[in-house]
Amino acid sequence: MTRYISSACRCSFAISLGINLLFASSGVRAEEKPEAPLLQFHTTLKLETWSLRNKSLRKGEKRENEQKREPLARFRVDVAKKRPLYGVLELELTDKTTRESGKKKQSQTKLDLTQAYIGVNIDALNSDLRMGRWLYRDEREWLFDENMDGVLLHWKKGGWRGDVLGARINYWQRDLLNRSTRNTGNAATIATNLRFKIDDKWLAGGYVVMSKNTHDDGYHQYHYGLRSHNEQSRGLRHWAELGMMEGKNESGRHKGYAIDLGATWVFDHDLRSRITLGYALASQHYRQTGLQSNEATFGGDTKFSIYGNTLAPELANLQVFSAGIGLDITPDSGLDLVYHHYRQTRMDDFGTHDPELKSRYDRRNTHRLGEGVDLIWGVEVTDNLKTELLLGMFLPSKRFRSGSGDDASRSSPAYSVGFEVELKF
Repeated sequence: MTRYISSACRCSFAISLGINLLFASSGVRAEEKPEAPLLQFHTTLKLETWSLRNKSLRKGEKRENEQKREPLARFRVDVAKKRPLYGVLELELTDKTTRESGKKKQSQTKLDLTQAYIGVNIDALNSDLRMGRWLYRDEREWLFDENMDGVLLHWKKGGWRGDVLGARINYWQRDLLNRSTRNTGNAATIATNLRFKIDDKWLAGGYVVMSKNTHDDGYHQYHYGLRSHNEQSRGLRHWAELGMMEGKNESGRHKGYAIDLGATWVFDHDLRSRITLGYALASQHYRQTGLQSNEATFGGDTKFSIYGNTLAPELANLQVFSAGIGLDITPDSGLDLVYHHYRQTRMDDFGTHDPELKSRYDRRNTHRLGEGVDLIWGVEVTDNLKTELLLGMFLPSKRFRSGSGDDASRSSPAYSVGFEVELKF
């Protein structure tokens, strides 16, 4: 899922087809388990559309809307999966169409090389080494959700888990039809993410990330922090992020901190009803890595933007209070309703939080930005068919009006709606 899926309406139709070719050795005895297939081919066909309504927060007829449609065909080949030496090749063919109010329709066809790596399982060191282009995501996608070019080492021993990576972003050309998609800005990152498995679903640890040009050109960042995540299906779930960062560019050095704490209680019955409370705070100069997507769940099975689907802000100079309720309507259908309250830590321009949303009026007379409401519904129709519906709304505060009088011009809410269908066979 991408940034637009968080802040807008998407419709996705996916067909996943796996074809396994098995090459068996004539020396294998009948009682022995055969090795995994040497080659595995997977094809995914997807259609994504999304729309952002009233992105300028205008009241009246002069509203700006944006719609995007992106058919996608993904082709993946796994070579010698789960063997000491293995590889992956993945391509995505897309045809993206964008429509904005008052602008001409734009179309773009791309053939992206999303993954291409060789892996080595080193059993003696309890490690897995990948070299090439690979996808990396951390818990709640708070630091990383990106395809990167470089080296990734997974390590596991006892309860300990560790990831070490060094990578460039689009060091190799990403769109094979467009040479300009090779990143000439030298965006790069080096990171260590260490966790300890306290129980089956509970991981706690810390991280250190050094990056340059991943958030803004010419901006170097250092992130370090502690974290804890428990994602058990019943009882108390929680997340905790305590982060610090230092950044520098031509204008000088900046320091910041962020806290993101929350808990979900999932009741132990067939409906799995659940209650969530969360609070996130970022200081004025805190910036995330620029490689994050901030997508997770509040105990359900459907991901959404954890800071609101319509505003979908970066956690920077911001306070977000979140509250949610949810339940499984049936064993295969879940519904969640989530509320967000937004405040700035220090008074600043509204556009720093979401370049997609803007307002003609911003008096900056209060730290309060507004509120958001999301409705998330996911249905697993069969083992192979799943649908998701996401409805979102951002309600701007009284800060976004031309004056204090009752007849002063004011802003109006923005909306997002999303629908996804996924079919696998």
